[in-house]
Amino acid sequence: MKVLSGAIVGLGGFARIIAAAIRESRRVSLIAGCDIVPERLNEFRKEAGMERLYDSIDKLLADPEIDFVIIATLPAQHYDMGRLALEAGKHVFFEKPGALMPQQLAKLIELAESKGLKTSIDFVMRRNPLYLILKEICSLNIFGLLERAALENYAHDDSLPPEHWFWDYEKSGGIWVEHGVHFFDLVNWLMGMPKRGNGDKIPRGNGLIDRVLGTAYHDKGAVISYYHGFTKPEAFEKTLFSFVFERAYANIEGWIPISLSIDAMVTAEIEKLLMADLLMKARSFLPGVDLSLETKLLNEWDGEKTFKGRGKSYGATARAEFTYRLSCDRWEVYRACVRQGIEDLAAAITAEKESPDVTLYDAKKALDVACMMEGR
Repeated sequence: MKVLSGAIVGLGGFARIIAAAIRESRRVSLIAGCDIVPERLNEFRKEAGMERLYDSIDKLLADPEIDFVIIATLPAQHYDMGRLALEAGKHVFFEKPGALMPQQLAKLIELAESKGLKTSIDFVMRRNPLYLILKEICSLNIFGLLERAALENYAHDDSLPPEHWFWDYEKSGGIWVEHGVHFFDLVNWLMGMPKRGNGDKIPRGNGLIDRVLGTAYHDKGAVISYYHGFTKPEAFEKTLFSFVFERAYANIEGWIPISLSIDAMVTAEIEKLLMADLLMKARSFLPGVDLSLETKLLNEWDGEKTFKGRGKSYGATARAEFTYRLSCDRWEVYRACVRQGIEDLAAAITAEKESPDVTLYDAKKALDVACMMEGR
């Protein structure tokens, strides 16, 4: 197996996470970095033990030993940095959102395809075994229609002073673009693009937009609500994503989730699927991260009983709760997801697969939903 050599453009906080994640990889190695701030170059040299550091992207892209580039700059720079890397013949892994406008992503897609280059984006939730379980439940229609979902994301802002780039729309794109695309991509993956959507922004007293609220309407009447509030200290942040199916309730906790609980009306066949087939598939989904399952019987009937809901009839032998828990803490899971995303790109670069599991087409769709919420 060929080990591919990568480089990071932008040596801020995310670059440190990438360096720690790739350190454990057997198929990619990090050999170079680039930043225009001298202090960051010196800090990264000490922390990562890396000597091949550049103070301009042009110098980095001229390095013939670099196979792919990771763009970890401010969101407003993703498009320009990515375009330069592709023009230089490098494959590219983008931190989200990849660009501030869908039209920019369309141009990157066209450029990459014209040069035969591979690209991917850091939508870490796609790599999480818990969301794989939800994806399988949706794809197999195990519990009927996903009629409702609601995201409540109470994020921290104690490291985001008013002058931080996160609050500057020209640099970050705002909450929907900089952060919301993670969840838009996840729902697009689970159930397809929404037909329409709308959102509101709620400013704090100094004019910063620190809360947003939106609704997306999908096929078959499914309604998804999103709330993001950057208002808490990190020690008190909380994220809950709830999903309501016709015959089940599912709750995922944490923005990098480590537990999933499903309260469902089941038959013996569905119990086997949840306790054996899906469990085994999820356990092998993310290398280095295992998961366990706890079950609790909430109600049981003598034989299969018929129930009605939304004008439909279905059979169930029991109501039970299934709780899946990952074996690692959220930061270990996060690093594993980042590593898997980069290694998946490497597999596409080396022609082990046609394309990465997550592409810039997915990034564009997520950004399209963000623009719906922004009203543009």
